[in-house]
Amino acid sequence: MRWHGGISSWFARLLRQLGERLDPDGAAQGLPAASPKLPDLADPDLGPAADRQTIPSEPWQDVRERALGKSLATLRAEALYSLGALHAAHMAAAAVFDDRRLSAALDHRRGGAVGEDTLTKLAEAASIWHRDSASLGMALTAVGATQVPDLTLAEALQVDHQEAEAVEAMAEGYQIELKRQILEEAEP
Repeated sequence: MRWHGGISSWFARLLRQLGERLDPDGAAQGLPAASPKLPDLADPDLGPAADRQTIPSEPWQDVRERALGKSLATLRAEALYSLGALHAAHMAAAAVFDDRRLSAALDHRRGGAVGEDTLTKLAEAASIWHRDSASLGMALTAVGATQVPDLTLAEALQVDHQEAEAVEAMAEGYQIELKRQILEEAEP
């Protein structure tokens, strides 16, 4: 078991060094390891076995670091927590718009000063929140149904050196594409 911990530490250092080579400015902006509020940066995978309060991932870990350094079980747990929170927010918003819509419809029926335009906008907003809530619920169910080992990807696949480099390159490529999509969506 001691041998396994040495490989994990070596792999974590290797990934961190690669990240520093890929983004030297990012390393200079890194968080201090000595901060009492932060976990030891040498351990990229606190895992669900560590403690539930340690999830989700530390915000300074990017997609590549998470995909390669965290156990698949941890990644699944993080996804469930994040999707669950987003789903709960959408369900709450849908309920608020349903309530507003019902109140406005009752006011309109009683002869109140509620216009058709207001009723239409409230119905559209409720519909959008319900639709997105349903999509998030399906995603939550799909992620919840996945079965993954409590191992990093490299450990689960038992990759050799060449495969490890290929997996790392694929994770890096995915991260770049994801950042591009996020930037495109953020543009007005």
